[in-house]
Amino acid sequence: MPADEGYIPFSQRNGFSPIPPQLQLGEVSDEQRRLLNYAWDREVDRRQHNQAYQLVDDAMKELAKDAFVYHFHGSPAKFSATKNSIKQTFERFIHVEDIGSLFDLVEFIIRHDGASLRLKGDLASTFEKTRSAYRVIDGRIVPIGNEHQSAAIERAFHDVDAAGANASKAHLIDAGLELRNGNWADSVRESIHAVEAMARKIDPSAKTLGQALKTLGNSVHLHGSLKDGFGKLYGYTNDEKGIRHALSEASSPVDEVDALFMYGACASFVSYLIARERER
Repeated sequence: MPADEGYIPFSQRNGFSPIPPQLQLGEVSDEQRRLLNYAWDREVDRRQHNQAYQLVDDAMKELAKDAFVYHFHGSPAKFSATKNSIKQTFERFIHVEDIGSLFDLVEFIIRHDGASLRLKGDLASTFEKTRSAYRVIDGRIVPIGNEHQSAAIERAFHDVDAAGANASKAHLIDAGLELRNGNWADSVRESIHAVEAMARKIDPSAKTLGQALKTLGNSVHLHGSLKDGFGKLYGYTNDEKGIRHALSEASSPVDEVDALFMYGACASFVSYLIARERER
């Protein structure tokens, strides 16, 4: 059975993979490679200058030749300015190179004078459309997540499995799925639900996280400042003017950065509650 470049594993399609693409540092998806190639192809078509010989305009020729020499390590004498040749050379590079070399090329194109504003915008948009762990900011590709967030989420999934905290696990899965689908507000809501579910597991009678923390504090050591800090974080999200109740208000937009932070913070919070519960 031939490999399918567009194939997405079952775990990722259904949100069972604990790490959303925004936190998968060091990876570039097949979908993003496809979109990068498509953005380049469309630019080459737009920049065709000579219909008879299918040659591109001078600025595009300079851009393609510079990339050919500096990134593909080709001989200047072997460069061809025909549309099909430029497309084929770039397609091979985009689909086989590692993330470092590929992103170096993308940055080079975005910062090159021969690239149109439309091409620069199209290339940058591939990072957003594929929920990449990176974004283009001021002509440079930078990560939007970090390894600590990723590690915290992986740890949380290990902890909820070990503790049998199935409700918290389900909400963490849903939070990651909403991140993957670009539903920022829904992701924040599910992250908060994961904490609530763990609180109820600790103290089924507790209606708030504060009550659950009080229950823990009565049986294990719980630093007062840390307890207050967690309570305030949860209170901020749960207050009538906080995140959860403002998710549908235009004046309180929730973006990708908010969702990523809350996913990592709530995952760490869940792990902390599980660790303290074990001491009881």
